[in-house]
Amino acid sequence: MISHFCDEQNHQPLYKTRKQSISDPKSGPTLLSSSLPTADECSDSEAENHLPPETELGNIEYKAKLVNPTSSRIEHLITQMKWRLREGQGEAIYEIGVEDGGAMSGLTDEELNASLNTLRTMAQALDASMVVLTEKDVTQKGSSVRRTVVEVLVRKVPESQQFIEVRLAVVGGCDVGKSTLCGVLTQGCLDDGNGKARIGIFRYPHEVRTGKTSSVCNDVIGFDNRGKLVNYAHNSLEEMVEKSSKLVTLIDLAGDAKYQKTTIHGLTGYTPHFTCLVVAADRGITWATREHIGLIAALNIPMFVLITKMDLVDREGLKQIIKDLSNLVSKAGMIARAKRVKTKRDAVQAAQDLCVGSIVPILAVSSVTGEGFRLLRTLLNCLSTAGSAESRLQLVGLPAFFTIEELYNVPHVGQVVGGMLSEGQLHEGADVLVGPLKDGSFEKVAVGSIRRSRQAVGCVNPGEAASISLTLPEGLTLRRGMVLSGHNFQPPVCYEFTANLLLLCHSTKQVCEGFQATVFIGSVCATTTITHITDADCMRPGQWSVVRMCFAYQPEVLRAGSPIILRQGKTKGIGEVLKVEPATQ
Repeated sequence: MISHFCDEQNHQPLYKTRKQSISDPKSGPTLLSSSLPTADECSDSEAENHLPPETELGNIEYKAKLVNPTSSRIEHLITQMKWRLREGQGEAIYEIGVEDGGAMSGLTDEELNASLNTLRTMAQALDASMVVLTEKDVTQKGSSVRRTVVEVLVRKVPESQQFIEVRLAVVGGCDVGKSTLCGVLTQGCLDDGNGKARIGIFRYPHEVRTGKTSSVCNDVIGFDNRGKLVNYAHNSLEEMVEKSSKLVTLIDLAGDAKYQKTTIHGLTGYTPHFTCLVVAADRGITWATREHIGLIAALNIPMFVLITKMDLVDREGLKQIIKDLSNLVSKAGMIARAKRVKTKRDAVQAAQDLCVGSIVPILAVSSVTGEGFRLLRTLLNCLSTAGSAESRLQLVGLPAFFTIEELYNVPHVGQVVGGMLSEGQLHEGADVLVGPLKDGSFEKVAVGSIRRSRQAVGCVNPGEAASISLTLPEGLTLRRGMVLSGHNFQPPVCYEFTANLLLLCHSTKQVCEGFQATVFIGSVCATTTITHITDADCMRPGQWSVVRMCFAYQPEVLRAGSPIILRQGKTKGIGEVLKVEPATQ
């Protein structure tokens, strides 16, 4: 398992990972491949009116028709909808007029109205909302009877949650329009071409002066039961959360090379469900584009590409950028193929495919003219963190495990930590352990209030981000990378661990034992020393090596299977933690 968050995030094997090389560390790298097809080569081979066959798992349901069902049939359909909603963590997509095998047979107008009424009855029984996303005419040539297929989004916030949450990391090079894009989405107003929309996104004065993000900037947008965007245009954050059934957290990351460590920490520590790679149409592919694609592939995060500033290039220029991006995706070791999103139905389908890792959608927008934002909003509204309901229930039953990503000192409240709960549950007023300290020990602290998007909640469930106030003993200092765990379970800490690393580049031809570098493993960012290289005297660029590493200053909490990113100057490497050596107390 690449990460202990995989079950919660439903990270399918979107990229060619090195799982097969763990048992064979001497095998060559597979991150680069020129044999994968590009978007042009991967033309739609399937029939136009055909979808992939329906699967039992997941949150997508096909229905040929739902006309005049019996009462017993209605009960069965309601139970089925409840299952799909559980699989989609509160969201389900119904394809009406589609056979189980994927064939779009379509419905007449009368059958369609009757089927939608039945679906509405099912949703009302579960206190869920439904909205028609798209309609498609599948009338056969020569037929006088119109037949239609519709996509319907059914949404019901789980009883244990106040809203459905999706975390989206926005990455890209410098001056490509990432913060402006987030500003347009959150503020509901277009940009003036000079960065007016991005002002509200920045956290520090120097960011406003330079126009460059240097930190991890978080903001949210919402979608109501009808799929309508809810932002700050006429709402405060509290009102926006109250009106929304789904919140999308936008994690705006720095693009400048000197803030690369901050960007890597945002990708590894904040555990986004999806990543939006932003490319400016007037700049095209840059070193940052290649760098970020490599990071996303190494962390196995589903990704879509967003081309900004499309108003600055002509149609031919836009086509060339899309072609270049498709080629780059195919060469970056991605199993998924690139696909341009042109229609609203494409956007809905792209959101579904993105969740299972079958494509890398490419969209184009302009923050000045607003062109393309309708498709982007549709894609964001339909993004789902659907996973196995059984696996989520298993996570709830485990001891609490909360990683600390941010630290705040709030007046009249005290110490507040922000982060992510990956396992178990945290309740208000509960006693927890926090650590590790420099000697590897943990301290007992009490949980005060808990908030999610400034809304008070009684507990936090697996996969949810939250801010938690803690009552700390005098003299206890916290840091990023620490964890909170159940009071009766202390996670094992380690000074040393074994990893399978691919050295991507280095200033010389080899890396020997004793080399020090910064590693990023989840929320942990620390200096480590390579103490032993298995079956070799050194590491060489382009080769996988099993190495033993030791933290330079203090122990950390690690888990086998976590992705690892290594950085030190021009030295770059990626890999996976194979084994953790628990420290002896």
